[in-house]
Amino acid sequence: MSSQTSPSSIRAPIQIGSSVSTACWNKAIAGVRAAAFWAAVVLPLAYVPAAYGVMGFEGAWSAIALIAVHMACVVIGHEHNTPSNNPSTNA
Repeated sequence: MSSQTSPSSIRAPIQIGSSVSTACWNKAIAGVRAAAFWAAVVLPLAYVPAAYGVMGFEGAWSAIALIAVHMACVVIGHEHNTPSNNPSTNA
């Protein structure tokens, strides 16, 4: 009898850990996309105070930063809830 363990018994925990890690990573990405999507939806409400220079938008740089953050949220959140990312839909 050999004292070595078979390769299949070693691979199983690694494969399980890998699939759990992948699932956690996919959930994290989905959460970031969802937050960016909804931020992109809500951020235009901040353009009105920025246009009048109230609520901390006194400088031109803050308005430019607001636009840059909005564009980043649009780019990051554009794939939120697409059929390929949503397992509950049958495409």
